Amino acid sequence: MTTTENPGPSGVWVTLDPHDTVQVRDGRAFAAGAGGVAHSVRPWPSTVAGALAAALGGEPESLRGPFVAHRDGMEWNPYFPAPLDLVTEPDAVDVWRLRHPRTDDGGAVHEDGGEDDARIRTDLQASGHPDLVSLSLPEGVEEADPLSGLVPGGVLESYLHGTLVEAGDVASQDEWDRVAEPVTAESRIGVALDPESRTVKSGLLYRTTHLRLEEDWAFAVHLTPRPGRHRSVEEVSDPVRFGGLSRLADIVPAQVVGWPDPPEDFPDGKVLLYVATPAAWHTGWVPPLPDGARLVSAVIGDSLPVATASPVRDHKNFQRTRTMAWAVPPGSIYLLQFLDPDDAATWAHSQHGLALGPPARSRWDTAGFGVVLTGVWS
Repeated sequence: MTTTENPGPSGVWVTLDPHDTVQVRDGRAFAAGAGGVAHSVRPWPSTVAGALAAALGGEPESLRGPFVAHRDGMEWNPYFPAPLDLVTEPDAVDVWRLRHPRTDDGGAVHEDGGEDDARIRTDLQASGHPDLVSLSLPEGVEEADPLSGLVPGGVLESYLHGTLVEAGDVASQDEWDRVAEPVTAESRIGVALDPESRTVKSGLLYRTTHLRLEEDWAFAVHLTPRPGRHRSVEEVSDPVRFGGLSRLADIVPAQVVGWPDPPEDFPDGKVLLYVATPAAWHTGWVPPLPDGARLVSAVIGDSLPVATASPVRDHKNFQRTRTMAWAVPPGSIYLLQFLDPDDAATWAHSQHGLALGPPARSRWDTAGFGVVLTGVWS
């Protein structure tokens, strides 16, 4: 495990500690006065990027995050969504890992097991990638749901190294330190405002949710500054606007431990790609891959509607200041295979802990979208 030395670009870790609740909308429209509901989500990477740029007086070189982190004394441990190929039965302690495809000596890929296997049915074959192989449930397991909640960096590192639970095998989560959810949703009632006068529109009510972090939890992000271009984090003393409704948060330098390390070797050129932050790639749900690598399989969660906005209000040119895109959710995994195992290790080590680009939108990678971690599969 790494402590002060982290993979990726040089920089510092900071935490954003909200004074109260956080309100960040997703990309879906709603209509006030017609039973409208404003769906709130955890802060997007762009939410954090905007807050830090305002605090520092300029955009940093790049960001990684945000991740929810738990404080233990003076240190912070980041937590990550459970990988989506880990499944469990309701109220069960045991956790299974979906069985991976088999490869023969020539590198050809085959689905594991026989015709009666409990397959994980996906739309991969109908998505323009008919050669992709579905994963299957372990023997004896007829039905299971993806493991929910968050796991600490140490647990995720064991998963990436293939030592937490092998494909098709079972393990107990008693010692995983998994948390269900450190964020509580609070329902609120709001009123619509006139965009020009900022006055209340009569009778136009809507419902929204605010998010409140539990005690000793904060949002952590790795910041790579631009030397000489803006203030240092140590010079930031005032709280910054964070999310909607002018909510405030403190920015504090942090010592983050438990950032997962990648494996040293990648046998047979097999690389597992774990999505750590929402990913919006120019290739859609498929990650941009280097030459010599192919996508074998994937387990992907429901797409996230991501909305971003400029701090400059320009209601007459709405499309110029706000954008919306669909993103691959954190916890999704991709199974890759390289023709040359040496190329696999080189690429995996170079990408671990960084934003995988090019992104769907300019500068989304430097804002923290599409950060991936690399591991092994077998």
